Amino acid sequence: MTKRNITGRDPFLGGKQALQVSGHEPSLSRSWADSYGRFQVPGLEAPPASGRRRPLAVHAEFDENTAELVALLAESNGYHVRHAPDGPAAVNLIRALEPNLAVVSLRLPGFDGFQVIREVRADADPLISLSPILVMEERQGERFVLEAFRSGADDYLELPYEVPVLLRAWRRVAGFLHRPAPLTALTNPDGLIREVALSYLLEMRPAGLEDGLGDLLWQPDPTVRSTVRDALRRLGTSEAEAVLARASQSHD
Repeated sequence: MTKRNITGRDPFLGGKQALQVSGHEPSLSRSWADSYGRFQVPGLEAPPASGRRRPLAVHAEFDENTAELVALLAESNGYHVRHAPDGPAAVNLIRALEPNLAVVSLRLPGFDGFQVIREVRADADPLISLSPILVMEERQGERFVLEAFRSGADDYLELPYEVPVLLRAWRRVAGFLHRPAPLTALTNPDGLIREVALSYLLEMRPAGLEDGLGDLLWQPDPTVRSTVRDALRRLGTSEAEAVLARASQSHD
């Protein structure tokens, strides 16, 4: 059995609630395929995937140690993870496997994560072009977040993060996706990510935005509902006013 090269001091997965790993954890072999691993976090397991026992995630990450640690955590919580070490490999895997989730680092050899996202979104097959895409990248600032959304990402997770935050982000994008992109990012707990996503959506006004915002009015988080109402008022279209009116009637 091959040991994963994990030290417990690997970058970007810190935090008070981080899971401790020693480098002696077993690989997730085929015999584990139908069960969760020792790093399962109850309540944050993978969502169901139509036609698959476990949702399939393609993880595009240049750093092998980080990729192995993320795979260990994700597979312990019910995902099947395939790793792509560079941009071309990521696009090829996504096209070949039609994953339930693509997780993309922006710093990839071959071509960067922005190009990976653009290649996927430009694919002629809607099963590929509509793939849920989550960017996972170290903190680079608002400009990188905006460029990711302009490229077509659904949501963004800034490193460093705690393990539960990672698993919530994967569940959010793989199981509770909202479109048009990056509408899902309006449910991101990170205020900067929400703000950038909202600014982009209000600037670009993609087709279906009003109805997509209307769906978010049923979110349990009052911060999300308040953000959505404000966005609909700022849109000021007849469609947005109709969504607000329907929501008001439903709550009366």
